[in-house]
Amino acid sequence: MPHQIVEVSSNIESLLDLDRLVQALHHCAAEQEALALGGMRTRVYTASQTLIADESPDYGFIAVYLRIAEGRPEEVRKVMGTKLMECLCTFVDDNLGNVPLALSYEIQEIEADMRWNRNRVPEFMSSGENSS
Repeated sequence: MPHQIVEVSSNIESLLDLDRLVQALHHCAAEQEALALGGMRTRVYTASQTLIADESPDYGFIAVYLRIAEGRPEEVRKVMGTKLMECLCTFVDDNLGNVPLALSYEIQEIEADMRWNRNRVPEFMSSGENSS
């Protein structure tokens, strides 16, 4: 059930190709052994109203939240988070260079008894991989 939720300030849409950003993050997450591809989703939301620091319109942010089921050891989560943050930073640096953006990546665990879902996507995947 790994879900990457990308939140961006409204000025990011004019600076970056968000489709390519989502692709880069999705592919990087798919490379993480501890994340099930069949349950993976990556999506982006633009914050329509934002104020940052001293309110300069030049400032922006990209905040990514990876929501996963409980159970992965802390060291696995740290390695994944480091790799995914590196992916985000590399994409931004390669496409924008040195700009006044705040970037963050956070992993959030979801308690198993507070989660309900049904996922039929793996049944239709060519690999037939199950996911949680």
